[in-house]
Amino acid sequence: MKRTVVLLLVLLIGVAHADRKVALKFFRAGEKAYKAQQFAAAAQNFYEAYKVLPLPEIAFSAAQAYRRQYRIDQSPEAVRRAVELYTAYLAKVKEGGRVGDAADSLGEMERELDKLGGGPSAAPVVVERTQLGVTVNLAGVGGDDRMNEIEDTRRATDAIDVKTWIDGMLVAPDKMIEVAPGEHVVRAEAVGFAPREQKHPAPKGHSELVELELEALPAKVTIATERGAQVSIDGRGIGDAPVAAISLPAGRHVLTIVRAGRHPVSRELVLGRGQELTVTQPLEPTARRTSVKFVAGVAIGLGVITLATGVGAILQDREAEDLLAELRTGNHPPGTIGVDYANARDFRNQLVTGTWVAGAAAVGVGLVAGYLYYFDTPSAEGIRVAPLAGGGAAGAQVIGRF
Repeated sequence: MKRTVVLLLVLLIGVAHADRKVALKFFRAGEKAYKAQQFAAAAQNFYEAYKVLPLPEIAFSAAQAYRRQYRIDQSPEAVRRAVELYTAYLAKVKEGGRVGDAADSLGEMERELDKLGGGPSAAPVVVERTQLGVTVNLAGVGGDDRMNEIEDTRRATDAIDVKTWIDGMLVAPDKMIEVAPGEHVVRAEAVGFAPREQKHPAPKGHSELVELELEALPAKVTIATERGAQVSIDGRGIGDAPVAAISLPAGRHVLTIVRAGRHPVSRELVLGRGQELTVTQPLEPTARRTSVKFVAGVAIGLGVITLATGVGAILQDREAEDLLAELRTGNHPPGTIGVDYANARDFRNQLVTGTWVAGAAAVGVGLVAGYLYYFDTPSAEGIRVAPLAGGGAAGAQVIGRF
């Protein structure tokens, strides 16, 4: 017995969950249609949601849509539905919520109903109709599981443009149209999202709202910078420049470029769905890398001096050897040759000393230049992130110095 009760409870919970899922689909479609000022479609979807899950919040939302539609086409059916649904809402909600608005709107609709002849009309003839509509969910854009009373809001100017088709015919999103029983092809497209198409059956006498979810297209970013620079996105290494176009999800990302001898760059990218962006980023040399040329020039100058003094020392050494050879032959007075030899020898020694000093200095300065060049590896850690580009039309390009 207990097992049977548990199974029944599980079954009831499963049915309730399924009903809520279906009602939520219709409610979301009605909500989108209402905000787009498509009140007939909104009323139809809210009412379908109410038939599946008769919550007061859904009743109020449907009543609001019927009331707004009545103001457009003066439909007697719309005003009767509005009165019926406002009454149902007030029967369950006695305070809080939108009680005041519902009571005021109910009075207004009842007065309009009186003008039309008053009282309920004869039961409408039920006509078996096969209807199909398309509602679109955009991945990552809004939506939750709550079904609250609809609010009167102006149409959003930044709404994403969504288009839907049934069997190749363009139809308004979230609006059900009459179709022939059988299989139909539904399709949805939106700017910045991958299109989706599928086949869907439409059983005779059944109204169905087909839900299509569109996945956002990634943005593509091309980085134009110095060859060999290390490129990272959000702390993840991409590779050394040049790199192929990078696919990134829409949103905020941090671009970092690091290269030896250059100031590191870190910029924030704000990317739109499907956007194509080329970032041209020059890199500025560091103070170390700028000073390398000067230091290397000094080392080269000292090397030239070393070479000159070395050559001079060799030449002076030969002259001293020649004088010594003459002195040994004894063909000249020793006083004059001896003085010349001594002077040549001393000058040679001075040039040798100068060669060693200049050479040592050239090597030392050259090592400093090498150190400045090879160990100039700035880190991107701690640098301030600055905004670089925002979302916009495809093909936008950012060029310049930062």
